Amino acid sequence: MGIAQGTMLAAIGGSIIEERRGYAKGILPLSEGVMQPTRVFHAGAIVTLADEVASRAIYNAIPKDEHNRPLKFPYSVQLSVNLLTNDPIGPLTAESTVSREGGLTLVDTVVTTHDGKTAALMRSVHKMVDPAKAGPHLKA
Repeated sequence: MGIAQGTMLAAIGGSIIEERRGYAKGILPLSEGVMQPTRVFHAGAIVTLADEVASRAIYNAIPKDEHNRPLKFPYSVQLSVNLLTNDPIGPLTAESTVSREGGLTLVDTVVTTHDGKTAALMRSVHKMVDPAKAGPHLKA
């Protein structure tokens, strides 16, 4: 399966390993590029994994145009993350489930360590926007 090239998760060595409407699962191996000086995962890497997996859980429910391009994009507008433990071995696994679909979509994500302990819990809100009309690349 894998993740589309050009995403932040791919840039740090992670990938999506399962996805369907309302659900996605991804992994992130431990590497020098995602470590703190204490040789465990950097908090930013954990949040990146969780956020991208959450977005993929939403992606399959988004209507597509005749060229299979999504008509909406799930911009993350609020992330609430509890970091509970860390992992000196890896990989981390994130599983996301859409709890509510709509203009504001709610996703719950659980990140686990290599031995199944809960490393992080994230609840995120994603605003569904038209990528042709919204975003920092467009002028108002």
